[in-house]
Amino acid sequence: MEMGALIVAAGGDAGSALHGSGLWTPAWPVLGKTVLQRWIERVQGLGVGLVSVVDRNPQEPNRIHTMVEWAKEGVEQVLLIALGSYAEIDLPDLIRFHSAGQRKVTQVFDQQGPLGISLLDRGCMLANQEPASQDSDLPSSRYDFLGYAVRLSSTGKYRQLVEDALEGRCGIHLTGSQTQPRVWIDDTAQVDASATIEAPCYIGPGTRIKAGAALRGCSSVERNCEIDLGTTLDHTSIQPNTYVAPGLYFRESVVDGTRLEHLARGVTVDLGTVGLSARIGTQARHAHRSPKLAHGPGLSRRDAIKEEEHCP
Repeated sequence: MEMGALIVAAGGDAGSALHGSGLWTPAWPVLGKTVLQRWIERVQGLGVGLVSVVDRNPQEPNRIHTMVEWAKEGVEQVLLIALGSYAEIDLPDLIRFHSAGQRKVTQVFDQQGPLGISLLDRGCMLANQEPASQDSDLPSSRYDFLGYAVRLSSTGKYRQLVEDALEGRCGIHLTGSQTQPRVWIDDTAQVDASATIEAPCYIGPGTRIKAGAALRGCSSVERNCEIDLGTTLDHTSIQPNTYVAPGLYFRESVVDGTRLEHLARGVTVDLGTVGLSARIGTQARHAHRSPKLAHGPGLSRRDAIKEEEHCP
């Protein structure tokens, strides 16, 4: 039986923050890979070769058109994934459950409600114009999932997934070498011998951790970043291609280029205006030097804390 998988991604620019979600964007990697990449790998692990990613925008007919065309070509079942959660569903068990049932649609639920994951039969796709609609009147089976799931609706939920992965509370497998228990460092990363690295933490490809820097409290630094001299990350994630200035202290935060979201305070600030962070360009990374900041050197740790206290 031929199966296809259709993943419905967020509409618009994948790198843009979603409304009401803080800085959070689906483009953020979770310890090396985005949630989209992880879903694709899981689907391909089933042996599904027909995988397509379409826009969630309801004005675009891509989703319906793709499923109808697949059905016309003989695809018997489609796994439909609305990209809004990370859920460790046993996909082979879901397929068996659906095949044993009498309905043409099976929807996956957890204790909070629908997870946006459905399995549809060919006849359903051919007979209905909106088979993927949550409001569809089609009778469906309910598959109750009791395992790990997190709805990625905000920066806080993103950090929850990162911490759960680092603490081993979910099944995400990290890449890189374990230089010590629960410390994953990519082989291409450069970590100064004087840096303090406390488990659990993750350092991605091409990243540089400079002298005197410290990572603790489930912190993660994604690919092609630079953490400058003496800066401390505590329960903090740094997104790809981000430079942070020397002598700073970050706690319960996510930094993406020049933007920081402080989770405990619920505020977002622009660090670039005061020269505390920058977006690293390709040329800067290949040259192995810190990018030039418009406002001179970063503040000292003490000054940075004072600056943070005056943030709105």
